[in-house]
Amino acid sequence: MKRMGFFGGSFNPPTYAHINIAKASIEKLGLDKFFFVPVGNLYNKPDLIDEVYRYDMLKIACKNENNIFVEDIELKKSRNLSAIEVFEMIENKYKKDNDIAIFFVMGADNFIKLPNWKNAKELITKYQYIIFERNNSNLRSQIEENELLNKNKFNFHILKLEDYSQISSGNIRTLIKNNDYEKCREFTKPEIIEYIKMNKLY
Repeated sequence: MKRMGFFGGSFNPPTYAHINIAKASIEKLGLDKFFFVPVGNLYNKPDLIDEVYRYDMLKIACKNENNIFVEDIELKKSRNLSAIEVFEMIENKYKKDNDIAIFFVMGADNFIKLPNWKNAKELITKYQYIIFERNNSNLRSQIEENELLNKNKFNFHILKLEDYSQISSGNIRTLIKNNDYEKCREFTKPEIIEYIKMNKLY
């Protein structure tokens, strides 16, 4: 059975932490392929730059990485899509038969909010997740405290984000605003920094 992971987010810009999540998912869960799924322009998030730039930077991030790709299924849409819509679109595209298992990847902070999302019950009961913990978030205890999550805990695969766990896209944006491009190289690939400088982003 082939196993595929899909990691949605803004990737504004992509970081070494994002790449590390992809590599850890492939290694720990035996994924055959891992896809970054950038949100479109209508996603409500401060400082979100155009989807074309974020898609291009993800392509750069995936270059020379084994089995890590970018999926543009959320881009060029006329409205913002709900999680259930995106999940169904991905399944319709990739799950042609029962020989493919799909995992949706997210951080613990987003996962804990899942019971409050639209179509929460279907999202929690129908799909499998790879969840990354940062620091001491004690995710298992939080799952046990929520009846719906606890009933479906076998759908959840919890991993620790070891290297680059303190890196965020926001750190990089702040450094760029301060013209500290050299420091940014500690947090993302040099080719991404060059792309940001060339296109005068952030």
